[in-house]
Amino acid sequence: MLGSRIGHHLLSSRNTRVRLLVRNRSHAKGNAALSPLLDGGAETVEGDLTQPDSLDRATQNVDVIVSAVQGGPEVIVEGQVALAEAGKRNGVRRILPSDYALDLFKATPGENATYDLRRTADERIAKLGLEQINVLQGAFMWVFLPGHGAVDLNAGTVSFFGDGNERIETTSVEDTARLIARVATDQSVEAGKFAIAGDRVSFREAGEIVSNITGRRLKPVSLGSEDDLRAAMRVADPEKRVILAYQLYMLNGQTALTDLQNARYPDIHLERFADFAAHELPPKT
Repeated sequence: MLGSRIGHHLLSSRNTRVRLLVRNRSHAKGNAALSPLLDGGAETVEGDLTQPDSLDRATQNVDVIVSAVQGGPEVIVEGQVALAEAGKRNGVRRILPSDYALDLFKATPGENATYDLRRTADERIAKLGLEQINVLQGAFMWVFLPGHGAVDLNAGTVSFFGDGNERIETTSVEDTARLIARVATDQSVEAGKFAIAGDRVSFREAGEIVSNITGRRLKPVSLGSEDDLRAAMRVADPEKRVILAYQLYMLNGQTALTDLQNARYPDIHLERFADFAAHELPPKT
């Protein structure tokens, strides 16, 4: 979803060569997401995050590592740390770990497993001495669209915990990829957090926007208070708990983004949620 778009924007960057770590080079040629990158001049190195020798091949003569991996601790922590260690051995200057979220550094340890993994990886990578930039963009805009939990067009509802008026930072995948590519190649960006947000949207506002576009009236439905949400988290299975933990931070604002860098690149105009939804949703019939 995100990695191929980052690759696209990196290839569009001036004087930038792109190398892709792929599990199978022959399969990559027929992959719908990777083929355009290969046609655009991207190199490939065959390997895996569990194979240190392949990571050494991948990071030789590389200035910046951009990670967009997803998975469990063996990927997010051990895999990314191994990649960073290979980079350190081979003279890599900068790494962008696969964070891309709300401010996971403000999250309470133990509440959100995915945030815990990313924070652990970031802390271990920091000890290597690489220049680390943590790109944070909030929620991806598609979480406010039908089919992702909150908005149900069939039921005619938009559901949330709390009163639904809390706003959260949100950015499209395309704008996130565009900014990641720019930050990766901008040597003037200092190490640390780099936060952006295309918009700040509440669940109620998202419901109204979706309703206006689709012509389907959506009834706001509160699922309970923050205490109710925490109670649900305590009995949820691990996968559901991660989703509920994400909703917790959307409700209480604990991991809200600050010091947004939206204005750093005047030529990049971040999309608002209403515009994003307008081209992602079917219009009124």
